Amino acid sequence: MMTHAIQIQTVRSDPCRALVSAGPVDVARLSERQAAGDLLQTLKAIPLLKGMSPRALARFARSAELRRYMPRAEVFGPGSAPSGLFFVVEGCVQLVTPSADGRQRVAELFETGAMFGEIGVLTQRPFHMHAVATDPTVLIHVDSAAVRSALDYDIGLARRLLDSMACRTQRLIDSIGVSSSLSAVARASAYLFELAGSKKPTDDSALVLPAPKATIASMLNMKPESLSRSFRRLLDLGVIRVRGRRVYVQDWAQLAGLAGRSDPR
Repeated sequence: MMTHAIQIQTVRSDPCRALVSAGPVDVARLSERQAAGDLLQTLKAIPLLKGMSPRALARFARSAELRRYMPRAEVFGPGSAPSGLFFVVEGCVQLVTPSADGRQRVAELFETGAMFGEIGVLTQRPFHMHAVATDPTVLIHVDSAAVRSALDYDIGLARRLLDSMACRTQRLIDSIGVSSSLSAVARASAYLFELAGSKKPTDDSALVLPAPKATIASMLNMKPESLSRSFRRLLDLGVIRVRGRRVYVQDWAQLAGLAGRSDPR
């Protein structure tokens, strides 16, 4: 997870009815002095960029800007040209696509420390999906030309980017299999298992849902009430405790079994 070297005030907006807000985006371009200081330190903490030379990182910082988004504000939409690479400093962004029945479905969530926009940077083709902030969100945007230039001479960066894209593709393939073949309780369990990451069975810290439950339900290809019933079932079984967006796993072995995993961690 990235170090929050930059302190920035975010502004909450009133809830919107539409999934994608057409309102203005609060964009704060950093001065040259700021880009050489706090922003550079934040870029250094991003795993993808570790290994880059100080000179190359400084060029990245000069091509970067900090962007702030209110909940449900659009980062990019279908038909928009790729402008660069995005890193999530704070908040969460959902990738939204139309489904076969005409409804919008959340395909992916990008949480703090995540990266997105790389496919557009490499293909230079217009986006086909919406990227929308789910909460007050702060992103670092690095200009596409600067990213492509760095990839031309930094083989290590190119390999790390390919590794990241391969892992992301595998996660999407896995999620398709889960959402199409498992019950609602099994899908919810598998999602919590994935959210736990490297947490140990003895770790009693909370899993924090990165977005509202309705958003997570959409990503799991279920209705919000189905996710609520699934969490209630897990609660009744003594598998979890829930407080708002915080989920405490009380029985990792049972969660693993419900998720179809052979190993509790």
